[in-house]
Amino acid sequence: MAGNMWIASFPKSGNTWTRAFLANYLFGGKDPISINDMDKHCAHDADVRYYEPFLEGDIQSLPAEAVYAVRPQVHRSMAEQADESTLVKIHNRKADYLGVPTITMDATAGAIYIVRNPLDTVVSYANHTGQSIDHASKAMASPDLIAPSSKNLIVTDLGSWSDHVRTWVNSKGVYMILVHYEAMIQNPEKTFESLISFLRVPFDEKKFQRSIEFSSFKELSAQEKETGFLEQPPNSTGNFFRSGKMGSWRDVLNKDQVEFNLRTHSDMMRRMGYLDGSGRPTV
Repeated sequence: MAGNMWIASFPKSGNTWTRAFLANYLFGGKDPISINDMDKHCAHDADVRYYEPFLEGDIQSLPAEAVYAVRPQVHRSMAEQADESTLVKIHNRKADYLGVPTITMDATAGAIYIVRNPLDTVVSYANHTGQSIDHASKAMASPDLIAPSSKNLIVTDLGSWSDHVRTWVNSKGVYMILVHYEAMIQNPEKTFESLISFLRVPFDEKKFQRSIEFSSFKELSAQEKETGFLEQPPNSTGNFFRSGKMGSWRDVLNKDQVEFNLRTHSDMMRRMGYLDGSGRPTV
């Protein structure tokens, strides 16, 4: 099916891992694809290079409203890049922003939505943005959270973690699969096989096992140490590939931080299976 296949998630939820697996499976060979070459195989919804042909002048000097106005054209152009679906990374919540839908339905083939326990997400998000845990927790609770524009990226409308998950999982009329980050850790074979099936591409056992190995945390972190990672934001306080674990929040968050995040996201956490019937975290 032609159109954009969105690889969607709140930041630090497994988007890069998913893209690395798919890039290696769909386009790779006998050696791992470089993490800095993934943009050759998966477009980035916020990359200014896709907007430049539709705008005049320096994008950084234009108001965000003007940039977002050409978003539908950008998405349709992305969709035309391949005979089949075009893989597109996106961190926007699925909503209207500045009067424009964040995804263009007539250029959409489907979506892979990746969700991660927000107690772990906030630890990685704090590291990713160079914030304290308290500031990151408040940011992830804000319905107005954005990732501001930079030299290479346009502004991204995130919303709170709960908003982000809700807008995507409640989508109607979108061919979609929901993937849990924790399932990727606990059973990568089953989880990634479900993605191959969802994308309706032929299954090749050797290529599949090789792609799991080439997208492992060990491989990705080794590449980052050797070459750096171009997607690493300048304010980050550590490696992009920080630990690749689940449940690490238990060693990082204090009681007040845990209670704040549970209070803020309990409804969606329960829906996603991150809380049991008594409101206790399951992972």
